[in-house]
Amino acid sequence: MNRLLVVLSLFILSCSSPSFKKDQIAIVPKPNHLSLEKESFRINASTKIVARDENQQKAVRYLKGLFNSAAGFDLEIRDHSDQDGILFQHIEGWAPEAYQLEVSPERILISANGEAGYFYAVQSLRQLLPHAIESKEVVSADWLVPSVKIEDEPRFAWRGMHMDFSRHFFDIDEVKTFLDYMALYKLNTYHMHLTDDEGWRIEIKQLPLLTEKGAWRTVSRHDKVCIDNAKTDPSYTIDPEKYHMKDGKKMYGGFFTQEQIKEIIQYADERCITVIPEIDMPGHFKAAIDNYPYLSCKEEAGWGKVFTTPACLGKETTYKFVETILGEVAELFPSEYIHIGGDEVNIQSWKDCAQCQGEIHKHHLKNEHELQSHFNRRIEKFLQSKGKQLMGWDEITEGGLSNNAHVMWWRNWAPEALSIAAINGNKMIITPGTPYYFDAKNEVTPLKKVYEYEPVPTKFTSTQKDLVMGIQANLWAEWIPNFERLQYQAFPRILALSETAWTNKESKDYDEFNTRVQLHSDRMDVMNINYYIPSVEGLNKKIAFVDSAIINLSVPMKGLEIYYTLDGSVPSKESKLYNEPIVLKANCEIKARAFKGNTGSGLAKATVEKQSLREAQTVSPEKGKLKRWVIKDHPDAVKKLDLKEYNDWNLVSQIDLGEYRKEEKIFMAFKGYFYAENDGIYEFFTKSDDGSLLYIEDEMVVDNGGHHAPRERSGMIALKTGWHPVSVFFQQGTGGAELNVWYLNNKENKRELTGNLIAY
Repeated sequence: MNRLLVVLSLFILSCSSPSFKKDQIAIVPKPNHLSLEKESFRINASTKIVARDENQQKAVRYLKGLFNSAAGFDLEIRDHSDQDGILFQHIEGWAPEAYQLEVSPERILISANGEAGYFYAVQSLRQLLPHAIESKEVVSADWLVPSVKIEDEPRFAWRGMHMDFSRHFFDIDEVKTFLDYMALYKLNTYHMHLTDDEGWRIEIKQLPLLTEKGAWRTVSRHDKVCIDNAKTDPSYTIDPEKYHMKDGKKMYGGFFTQEQIKEIIQYADERCITVIPEIDMPGHFKAAIDNYPYLSCKEEAGWGKVFTTPACLGKETTYKFVETILGEVAELFPSEYIHIGGDEVNIQSWKDCAQCQGEIHKHHLKNEHELQSHFNRRIEKFLQSKGKQLMGWDEITEGGLSNNAHVMWWRNWAPEALSIAAINGNKMIITPGTPYYFDAKNEVTPLKKVYEYEPVPTKFTSTQKDLVMGIQANLWAEWIPNFERLQYQAFPRILALSETAWTNKESKDYDEFNTRVQLHSDRMDVMNINYYIPSVEGLNKKIAFVDSAIINLSVPMKGLEIYYTLDGSVPSKESKLYNEPIVLKANCEIKARAFKGNTGSGLAKATVEKQSLREAQTVSPEKGKLKRWVIKDHPDAVKKLDLKEYNDWNLVSQIDLGEYRKEEKIFMAFKGYFYAENDGIYEFFTKSDDGSLLYIEDEMVVDNGGHHAPRERSGMIALKTGWHPVSVFFQQGTGGAELNVWYLNNKENKRELTGNLIAY
């Protein structure tokens, strides 16, 4: 009997400290060194926290807060050592953000040298706990922590996220929620874009009109797009809480008082996050000029062809005005850096302004770009007098830089800006539009593209690599009209950003990372995050067939179910469940969505069309070349042109940008013949930035139109063996540029349209 009791006691003890498997560990960002041991540590209401240092208190308060909310535990804090419990230990000489986390069945030991290190150890501990730890209400759970040993520190010092408050506004509670997301994933810099043409979002006490008038607007062009999109996608609904009655009108807007800014800074500081303000100048300044019109060259606000009228740099009143603003901002924000924007400035008004030209002459400047640099240097000296450093977008390199200016590189198409900063010795943040602008659709910059982007240029010397302070992703709010949509744009891509920012690049592996992301989706569910679910793959194109079409659907995320319809209706969980390839023999429109629980993905759809094989033409064209037209006086969007009226063309061997790769605002057309090597279904693909259209004879096969980042689209057509007329139309606006065309026949690998398969 005694022996049986001993066995039962041992069994109960072993069950109270179960072991975990490696595939149950899902820490993001991935620690640089992690080993998993047997058994686990159980946290309960009597678990003690031992902390002696003031530097440990932020981490301790955060840990206590988690358990108080989710478990109802008020964990006791002691300042003397116990043999068990959660122990904080100071190690002299470690990097300030480095930490070590050791978990055994007897205790949890957290070692670090600075408050950030302790805090990040708690975030790893948080991710080792059940997802229920994220609950804001008391829940029942086994609060088990796997026995692990983690040694960790970040790759980059700057691990940033940006939010744009000007185009659409987010209130203080939404800011705090986002800061909690950043804390979980060890991001440490919060960039607040507080002013722009569409709204001024920070109180400046000496200039009250900036928020009394400048923080409010009637319907903007961005609002109109959101309102139109919301007709078919409710996630684009503008937050009704941001509407107010002002002067008898319903107006959109809002701003932060200086007290609210202080509250945000304090909340962020408790999470070891630095808040960086951005006050855009001298361009993107319309919200100020609207209410203080003397700031512009002609004393009126307005627009050029693309960007708004900037502040006049020939008036001393401009400098006094911006110094008044920056003086108050410098007093508010304890951060070392103040961001002044400096991007997308319409310099035409300076060319036409006698005062600006006088300033250029007075200071022996070469042009308007140097005039902006002159402005930047004056502002930089003022900021330095306040103990701050100037930061700006990479356009500030164009007229020359001081050695102390800090550059945020965002223009993928302007790598020379990085080179200028590197040669000049300026520190820089890597935040390129592709893939770190998270306002872009997930389909355009998917999770994998974000994860696999290497931010440090390979051509940099070791000294220049040290100038890269870190990375940042941006959430521009033109088409993000509410906080749920912002969540959808940020998640799960923010996880990929955090891992690149933190983890040694040699330790990164996308497939392994994606497995952890899928485990994190359950945690995001508890946190009520409206995250992106990948759309169903295999559609989003025209599908042609001769006898029957076999539709294969998939989704790049585990644990999802696919539902589809064939009658044009939007799929729900009441629709047909996809579990095998779909065989179709008649025309229809197929629509599909993936679901995780009751949360659905975006809609994927395709037109399915039965076709007869299109007859080839009886021609004997010259092989190996196509005709190409380059039209500088181009349409505003891609469209099919009648090329008979354009006589200036040349011959090229493939469809791409060729020598026009770096030019903006051009229109290109390619025309000739494509050779179908056998009877069958041909799938054509275009990848372009911006719009492209592909026609076989007069039928549009691939519609990749619109202004967009690099995007691939495809379509199918049934062809008989022989020559078929082909034409491609392409429109390049501004920004990045790309054009490629391929085809696919009988499931072979995609091939470029080149060689003996093309002719004219």
